[in-house]
Amino acid sequence: MAILVASFACGDPYLATNPYDPAHAVSVTVTGPDSLFSYAEIAHFGAVIVPAFPDTAVRFDSSDSLSFMPVGAASFEAGPTIPPPLWPATKTVTVIAGIGAIDTTVTQWNNSCACIVTIRTHQYRHVGSKTVVLTQRVVRILLRCPDTHACDTLSAGGTWSVWVDGFDALNHEIVALTAATTNPLTGTPIATFVSRDTTVASVSPVGIRAANVTARKSGATWIVATRDVLLDSLRLVVR
Repeated sequence: MAILVASFACGDPYLATNPYDPAHAVSVTVTGPDSLFSYAEIAHFGAVIVPAFPDTAVRFDSSDSLSFMPVGAASFEAGPTIPPPLWPATKTVTVIAGIGAIDTTVTQWNNSCACIVTIRTHQYRHVGSKTVVLTQRVVRILLRCPDTHACDTLSAGGTWSVWVDGFDALNHEIVALTAATTNPLTGTPIATFVSRDTTVASVSPVGIRAANVTARKSGATWIVATRDVLLDSLRLVVR
């Protein structure tokens, strides 16, 4: 009986008290932004560890280094290998923070070289993670006709085209449009086009970022491009 009482007084003899034991209760909370809205935007992250851990060297990693590339010990860049999609489309990646690193090597057969190769892996005793949403949100649009932000005078019956460009908060153009003349025929329009006076000129959209304008009679009107609350316009004079 005395031995039994003594064993209860000492507590659980198998309790995980070594902080390096993966079974030891250590929480790792990753801090940083939830969303990034621009191409090549850089985000910085940190980690809150409870309780304090003897090894303060936290290693950060991304679940998709092509879409969210490491640019520092705890920083990542949206892109540049795989750029973020255009809003409202989004892509989700995960930032991982690990402590108590274990570097191990394993050997395995590689069919491509018909040889045995050695691979070094990193494992962590405790990890935390955070999901981050990537997208490119347009905050400014620019209408051009087709090469400058101005239009020549047209004769009635004449036609020309207008194009729209979009820019994010870091002034990067829409990365999905690889050139000034890239204009997919299908997909979500970059902007919608209207003529304020359809008796002077009419507008017919072409693809997702351009429109053909036909001059109908002498006069003046404005061609307006709109994306959500963003807009830009060009004045057209018909002789």
